[in-house]
Amino acid sequence: MESETGDIVDDALFGRNQAVEERLGVDLNFITMPGEWETRETFNGAIRQSVMANDGSYDICGVLSNQLSTLTLQGLLYNLYDLDHLDFSKPWWSGGLLDELSVYDKLYFASGDASLGLINGMMCVFFNKSIAAQFDLPDMYEMVDSGKWTIGKAVELTKDIWQDLDGDGKKSDADRLGFTIGDWNQLYGFIDSFDLKIIEKDSDGIPNQLVYGNEKVVSAVELLVGLFKDNNAFAETNQYGYQPIFAGGTVLFTTGEFKDTSIYRDVDNFDYGVIPMPKWDEAQDAYHTCVRATYSGFCLPVTVIDPDMSAAVLECFASESYRRVSPAYFEQALKVKYARDDKTAQMYDLIKSSVTFKFATAFTWSLGDPQNTFKGQINDRKDNWSSNFKSKEKEYLTNLEKTLETLKDLP
Repeated sequence: MESETGDIVDDALFGRNQAVEERLGVDLNFITMPGEWETRETFNGAIRQSVMANDGSYDICGVLSNQLSTLTLQGLLYNLYDLDHLDFSKPWWSGGLLDELSVYDKLYFASGDASLGLINGMMCVFFNKSIAAQFDLPDMYEMVDSGKWTIGKAVELTKDIWQDLDGDGKKSDADRLGFTIGDWNQLYGFIDSFDLKIIEKDSDGIPNQLVYGNEKVVSAVELLVGLFKDNNAFAETNQYGYQPIFAGGTVLFTTGEFKDTSIYRDVDNFDYGVIPMPKWDEAQDAYHTCVRATYSGFCLPVTVIDPDMSAAVLECFASESYRRVSPAYFEQALKVKYARDDKTAQMYDLIKSSVTFKFATAFTWSLGDPQNTFKGQINDRKDNWSSNFKSKEKEYLTNLEKTLETLKDLP
């Protein structure tokens, strides 16, 4: 932000940048370029070119999180554990993410409060209170608090919801629907919410045990495919999502992300609430929240001119974000400005505290993309997970071995 705008979050971002400059006596020069999925090669290429030329063009890089494994394995990034000014024990760094990313006592990228996207990309479920009251549903907040909000309960609560509003005899976007997917990328949110395992660590803490073909994953895929394919209450997924349809008032539940509250804040034809994505069953230990893989992770190019200064600035940037930006967004905008009731605000706390990360999703592209393979099977309504996994297992294992070997050999 180049100036204050009067918006709570914008002004917090501006204040953070000023504070970093004043505390450390530096000038922050933001070099922006498109870096989303469609432009990843250009963005990553700029970092790669700078390293190859050893020109020190960039002191700190904020990169789309699912692209950082590629830069890491190409040997372009600095080992952050070699820098004294970064203190990863502090609360402004996401400990769960670092626990998963730290392999062979090396860490090449990190995130936390420095990335606003880490918070606003947290997945959740929005529900229409008017439809819930119409069908005499139980208190959804109490259900969450009691640990009974599961995918099975979602099926039970939506069994009578579907209504063929357009009269074509089949479920469609024009009908009243029980459960929809706000954005098809949120399908991989079920990996975390169901606590499905992709890779487990060995006794030395190395993530080298591929368990993605286990019985629970097979059952989860079969269940979800069956629901979106054969259950009228569960709308078929589509690339464009269901945010506008939910906002229209004909959907009971829809998956979403915290940032969607800015879309729904002007909804005035019904009231809505926010809850976590459902657990697999009541025996599951807790709710688990996935973060959409579009937040920023932060790294230093290996050819950075002054790594100690870059580390100090990044640490200060993260700590000031923790003190200024996150409270402005989470405590003031999300929980006060956007929340419809006090209980929804408490749900935000529960969801945020239940965020989990996986080595296999952070490095998904180097492994053969197990994260989006799951999403793709459900989106394509193919329930043959066991045979599909077996056809990919050798590839996954080979890629995992190469990834770990490369990480081990990196400085």
